[in-house]
Amino acid sequence: MYYIDSQRTLTRRDSSVIVPKAFIKDDYEAMSTTRGPSTARLASDSRTSLGHRPRGSVRKEIITILFESMLDSIVESWEVIEQRKTEEINIDIGKTPSDVTSTSKKKRPLAKPSKSKKSRSKIELNDSNTQSDLMQMCWWAGPDEKAIIRFRNGNMYEGQISMKCMHGEGRYQWADGTIFLGQFVENEINGKGTIQWKDDTWYEGDFAGNLRHGKGLYVNSREQRSYTGSWHYGTKHGEGVICFSGSSKNSYDGHWIYNVRHGFGSREYCQMSGYKGEWNHNIREGKGLMIWPNHDFYRGEWKNGVMSGYGFYIWDACYNNSMSLPSLIAYRGFWEKGARNGHGILNLGLGLGSHYKGEFKNNKKHGAGKLVTNNGLILQNKHLFSDDNVGVMTREQQEGEYAVDKYTQLQQEPFCFNLCDSSVDLTYHIEQVIKNIDKQQDIVIEIVNEFMEANNIHISHVAKYETQKDLGLIGLGDLIDFEVSSLNKALTCYETNLKKIYYQYATICNKEEIHFTPILIRLYFWQLYYDCNIHEKGLTLVEIDIAFHENPKWLSRSPHNPFEKIYFWQFQHGLITVASKLYAKRQLPGKKPDTMLASAFRVFMENDVLPGVGRKKGKLAEGYGAFVPLKGLYGLYCSLEEPCTIRSFLCAVRYPPHDIEQINPALVDQDCHNLGRNAYIFGDEITFINDEPISEENDGESLSFNPPLKLFNFSNLSIKTIINICHRIFPQICVADKIMDLNVEMTFFEFFEAFIACVEESIRVTDEDVRLQQKSARSFTADIPALPKSK
Repeated sequence: MYYIDSQRTLTRRDSSVIVPKAFIKDDYEAMSTTRGPSTARLASDSRTSLGHRPRGSVRKEIITILFESMLDSIVESWEVIEQRKTEEINIDIGKTPSDVTSTSKKKRPLAKPSKSKKSRSKIELNDSNTQSDLMQMCWWAGPDEKAIIRFRNGNMYEGQISMKCMHGEGRYQWADGTIFLGQFVENEINGKGTIQWKDDTWYEGDFAGNLRHGKGLYVNSREQRSYTGSWHYGTKHGEGVICFSGSSKNSYDGHWIYNVRHGFGSREYCQMSGYKGEWNHNIREGKGLMIWPNHDFYRGEWKNGVMSGYGFYIWDACYNNSMSLPSLIAYRGFWEKGARNGHGILNLGLGLGSHYKGEFKNNKKHGAGKLVTNNGLILQNKHLFSDDNVGVMTREQQEGEYAVDKYTQLQQEPFCFNLCDSSVDLTYHIEQVIKNIDKQQDIVIEIVNEFMEANNIHISHVAKYETQKDLGLIGLGDLIDFEVSSLNKALTCYETNLKKIYYQYATICNKEEIHFTPILIRLYFWQLYYDCNIHEKGLTLVEIDIAFHENPKWLSRSPHNPFEKIYFWQFQHGLITVASKLYAKRQLPGKKPDTMLASAFRVFMENDVLPGVGRKKGKLAEGYGAFVPLKGLYGLYCSLEEPCTIRSFLCAVRYPPHDIEQINPALVDQDCHNLGRNAYIFGDEITFINDEPISEENDGESLSFNPPLKLFNFSNLSIKTIINICHRIFPQICVADKIMDLNVEMTFFEFFEAFIACVEESIRVTDEDVRLQQKSARSFTADIPALPKSK
């Protein structure tokens, strides 16, 4: 039988008892103290063999014997600490009771063995796993004593010992004062622990093989430096955060490989400066974002720690939490060794649209390019700049530039122009009005002749021009000049109002005041047209955009992009274009001061613009534009086609009832609980910001997200209801309750208004149906007669 003597040594007798697994667990827990697991030491009599030995046990025993023979040469003293007495444990195994107790010093058997073989208890179990667990328990028990060991080299250990090895909880102190307190496994530091060096540095966390391995915190108290994160055999490896000396704002949070920053990470240099992006052996390389203490901002490619490749640089950037697009002094283009080199676009700020697009060399404008001033004047040439100065062209170079218009010809002397000139070229508008008088050539000639006679204009060779294509414009130079002058005066008259309107609609979706110069975007420009009731006059936003996009000098990149910038000079051209389509005369004016376009612009301002400003009609300005993800919804709109028609919108949001292949998604997705808002955080791109706290699974690489969107199937709305919603936006699609045209094209603004209105109506109908069902259920319950009571 097995007994546990006073020294907690498990000895073996002639007979063997196989103990069930339940006994092992209960007995082991009973021998545990408040200090941790039991420290019972196992010893065996090699002269007697068990029926089954665990694998590797003999090898372990030989190593232990060799180790014990060397202890005298390395150990100065070995003091065993007396263990606390444990309570008596009674365990009933089947029908054979055994009383097992543990004392501190004196050896005494807890149960006397029987004299006869018949009285010896023997329990045989068929469970092989139980036998294996028992043998493992017998050969490899936990620590068997607690001791204080002083080594000859000055080191000292105090803690649990197993088979003459440091095993379990312990405290190890080196001769130089370094102290470790934690877990040991077979003379090695393994598991949880804390080590403190003599230079006031310490580490708390995981160990493996005497090295920091796993998760842990390292602190250098003298230099005020700390690191918390992953370790790999003594080196920083994996995800971790290091705080450098001076401040917690001087830190790095990211990926490490063998003590070097490598991969994606965030480096904060001070409270006003930092880098977030890719690293390569402690050097910024790849794609990253950098902010300097002077508020300069760069996002793009890096190489060898400097800007190289394509990137976007902003001077004096600011954090913008609003839906207004700021005016930026920025460069978007290619870099080489930290300098602008190659093709790029330089925005000059000022909020009026002046910019340069062309070639750069060593941070200077050099070579071919195009310069646009604040009033839309375009200077373009193959040799426009030379070392940041307007280039000087030879006569041969000027003759070769035959494709350049009159505004782009550079003379041998420096070309003089006013970059901040606010006047706009209005000739194009006048020419378009004259061309729209009448398309029939003979009527145009007759109108021109009548105008010449009325104004005493004598041209002797009019007859020879009668067959020319543009006869209608010949001899009208005085008319065009007078119309341009009158229109300029009208713009000057309303200049103050126009600037206020421009600022008001550039900030129409903001709830808080801003402290920068905003730029209008086309989406907000559409809101102004909607407030001015342009749709009620039979003019759609698509028609206005197409007319504006026809003139390339107005620099419209895309006719229907809702997020495109509209500078103040473009804003004026847009209003004049609408005034021309609505109120311009279709005949030549009478005697001066009668005009064709200037008077039309005045009528448009007085009757439509000034009364309609600030109405905030529709859903965008109501507040939906702030928290509905505009970028995601615009992508959904483009999936239908840009611009899409009312018919295609109907087909997308209302499936036919007989189409069983289409899945009807729920109006509200329960999994989509993220709320947020739209904002221009940095730069000129609107982003949807998630208001939900960042989870641990999210690495925080970006605060923004563009959730995938899909059109709902408004199955609870009838086709008539959806058409009525569209009719409120486009009055011309229905006349006297009859559908006239469903092929009317709609911009993103009109799509947004129709979509939000359908969602609101669908939710209202759903809530109404629920209330009716609840009311019907209550009425049905009330009508049921009560059952008669039993006697």
